[in-house]
Amino acid sequence: MEIAKGVYKISRISNVYIILGDVPTVVDCGDFNDREFVKREIEKIIPLDDVKRVLLTHLHYDHCGAVSLFKKAKIYASAEEVDDFKKDPRVFLPDYFGPGDIEFLQATLEAFPKTLGDLEVIKVPGHTRGSVALLDKKRKLLFSGDTLFDNGIGRTDLPNSVPQKMEESLRKLHDLIKTKNLELCPGHDY
Repeated sequence: MEIAKGVYKISRISNVYIILGDVPTVVDCGDFNDREFVKREIEKIIPLDDVKRVLLTHLHYDHCGAVSLFKKAKIYASAEEVDDFKKDPRVFLPDYFGPGDIEFLQATLEAFPKTLGDLEVIKVPGHTRGSVALLDKKRKLLFSGDTLFDNGIGRTDLPNSVPQKMEESLRKLHDLIKTKNLELCPGHDY
């Protein structure tokens, strides 16, 4: 479903967003068990090999479990997520990853570059230490991952959660939405 000009949302266990433009981008890529569904839906919009980058709001399995679909894309997450994942992927619930996905992520994952065109990376620790939201200034969209949903917030009881940081992160996102009149694009539709 097109949610803004050139921006599409695929809903399953988690939401996957496709941003078309000079650098075709996927924001979060879904669960391993949904990979065939995600693949079919993305290919209705753009060939998988044309996706140039995958931006991950955090590295839980339901947001990066289908990452190996994007063999020709650059894969990015926050420096904190990359560090934590490379040190101990077990804190990211690896029993739910597909075969070879942890190794693929460890080999390809990079920290966000300094610039991402129209997108701004906003650190929002709480759900995980390295959780981020992505602000699309041009289209006035806020991709919030599992920090903020339409009807709630992400869990803070997981091994790599930082519950004491969640309130500050939520306040930051609420303020951004209000002051910049943004549309929320959450990681889940609940």
